[in-house]
Amino acid sequence: MRLKYKWLEFPSNPYKIEISSSANCNSESLPGMGSVVENISVNPTVVCGNGEFYGEGCEEYCARLKNMLADTESGWLFIPSSPPVKAFFTAFKFSKSAKKNAVSYSFEFIEDCTDRRPYNEPDFIIADGVENAYEIANRFDVSVNDLMNLNDFKSPFSIAKGDKVILR
Repeated sequence: MRLKYKWLEFPSNPYKIEISSSANCNSESLPGMGSVVENISVNPTVVCGNGEFYGEGCEEYCARLKNMLADTESGWLFIPSSPPVKAFFTAFKFSKSAKKNAVSYSFEFIEDCTDRRPYNEPDFIIADGVENAYEIANRFDVSVNDLMNLNDFKSPFSIAKGDKVILR
């Protein structure tokens, strides 16, 4: 499989593809007990790399990639030996070699996180017996209809303490 973004497939794979993932963590000291670390959020995945295009038409291919930077919509990035990522094309740099019929390039894509679920968003909760389906739906940003369809509640007010409430 070759690297592909939206409709444009690279004629050959880059020499190097680097995929970076990271998280934001908060560390707080506990007096006399060490510290506690909490994962706050997951950063967007960054995909970057470099390679060369050879032969006639390589400069035209670079011009097409450069023009894709103006596209404000994200698209699917298909990466060899890795799951696809919905991403924005954020950087492209190229240079022509006078000695050989080739163009060296580097690129960067950043994941579009608009549809990504929060890292710590649960699939279910155990009811505390105080909330009803309307309050739970509001707290976890799901619809009451979805809660009722996913669970066997007789009414939105029949959730008892200890019930498993499936959210997604």
